[in-house]
Amino acid sequence: MERFPCGGPTLVPVEGEIDIATADAMRELILLAAERDPRGCVVVDLSRVDFFDASGVRALLAAYRELTAQGRHMVLAEPSAPARRTLDALRIHDLLDIYPMVEMALSHFPGGANDRSVPGGD
Repeated sequence: MERFPCGGPTLVPVEGEIDIATADAMRELILLAAERDPRGCVVVDLSRVDFFDASGVRALLAAYRELTAQGRHMVLAEPSAPARRTLDALRIHDLLDIYPMVEMALSHFPGGANDRSVPGGD
């Protein structure tokens, strides 16, 4: 996989159920985290997702398209079993890089393995 230059990635942890009721909030979380951090690269951590349907995939792709239009790059990390099933069924790995571990995703970006925080998050 190609490495993308940035000053370090922004890690965006996603939790709980991602469905039609919550998918837009996930997309907004990703975009807000990216907006708060000018470094340009985003790692979406899906390890704590309990449920993930096609609405979640649509939201991820919408965030990806918006970030790409801004010259940014986004990857997915450590999808839980429910998230992995949906991502695999819809062949999202053909469109987005998906890493089995957060640390691997962070190291996708130069200087990224040391940063695990969401900017402005508490």
